[in-house]
Amino acid sequence: MRVLVFGGWGQLGSDLAVAAEGRHTFQRPPHSEVDVTDPLAVLEAVMEARPDAVVDAAAFHKVELCEEDPGRSFAVNATGARNVARASRRAGARCVYVSSDYVFDGEAPEGNQEEDPPAPLNVYGVSKAAGERLVRLACPDSLVARGSGLFGHAGSSGKGGNFVENMLVKAAAGESITVVDDQFFSPTATRDMAERIFLLLERGVPSGIYHVANAGSCSWFQFAARIFDLAGVTADLSPRPAGEQAVRRPRSSILIDTRSAALGLPPNRSWEDALRWYLAARPTAAPILPGARGAAG
Repeated sequence: MRVLVFGGWGQLGSDLAVAAEGRHTFQRPPHSEVDVTDPLAVLEAVMEARPDAVVDAAAFHKVELCEEDPGRSFAVNATGARNVARASRRAGARCVYVSSDYVFDGEAPEGNQEEDPPAPLNVYGVSKAAGERLVRLACPDSLVARGSGLFGHAGSSGKGGNFVENMLVKAAAGESITVVDDQFFSPTATRDMAERIFLLLERGVPSGIYHVANAGSCSWFQFAARIFDLAGVTADLSPRPAGEQAVRRPRSSILIDTRSAALGLPPNRSWEDALRWYLAARPTAAPILPGARGAAG
């Protein structure tokens, strides 16, 4: 299978490249060559590659910046997604749009299933929900793949960071760490998410929405505690309530996968098993830049 990925140099894109090795022909033009907000550049890239599948992993995802610049958020996450979907349809390729748990309002304590109606709380979530809708309209043969709290090894090299690396850096510096204990999610290893996306494509699953997060859920505080436990790190860690936040975030952004069993697909592994693998396989990490999405202070 020939696969073209936009946004292919981030955490997820890097793991898509690894997962494709020995299985699929893989192309990931850098942002400097193809910007998803440029419909002509996107169309040219897709038509030249002649892919069987196109994955749109490009995103403007720092929630604070999305509030400050909603125009850019919608240009990348919604209009850009439509550009990719239209080009995919014209080329006869299947389109995969990478979306987010932030399309939900977090009012369901047990989490949300695939077909629950979106009700985002912030600009980022609104732009991703719009992107989902535009992709499904522009390319009926499309998949929406939602993840939650992504962490991947590419993030540890300073390309925006991730929560796991931020926690380990803070602990190594001897900082007192407080993490919110009343917001819950489904931590997602980008390697597992990448493998899941390829599984969906390889099995030729029906178009629609898929929750590809790792199984299970936890609070951000529980996630941090498990990071330190599995890494064998002693940390000055304490819980705190979310309280007032500059940008509203869902209280429960747990993603429930109801489609795998119905389609006879194997379940995704638990977030704890994914975290254990991530820590065992992580390279020596560089200092992390501020701004990774998370809930620590």
